[in-house]
Amino acid sequence: MNNKRKNKEERELYKDIGNRLLMRRRDLHYTQEQMAELLGVSTGFYGMIERGEKAPSIEKLVIIYEKLGTDITYLLTGDEKQEQFPDYIEKCPREKKYDFEQLLKYALNLADVGGYSTK
Repeated sequence: MNNKRKNKEERELYKDIGNRLLMRRRDLHYTQEQMAELLGVSTGFYGMIERGEKAPSIEKLVIIYEKLGTDITYLLTGDEKQEQFPDYIEKCPREKKYDFEQLLKYALNLADVGGYSTK
């Protein structure tokens, strides 16, 4: 019985991953053939991933992240990555970065957020 539950949960996870990958592929206007080539798998196997019959390997997840810029956490859980302050600091123009860091530190002190580092 416990094995059946695990198998059902696993199938649901695979379907969710496949659906998220399908949506990402459509956002990028890629065909299944293009995605299969990118991942180094057959078109048939890639179709099985999208249908939730198979799961991409860790190696393929890394390729999806590196070549498509798709967050692995999003593919696995559906949770969108929330930008953190360091991400904003990195995007800030060089001449304004120091001032921005100081403002963040001041705001965090006001909010009494202990232990947070902007570095």
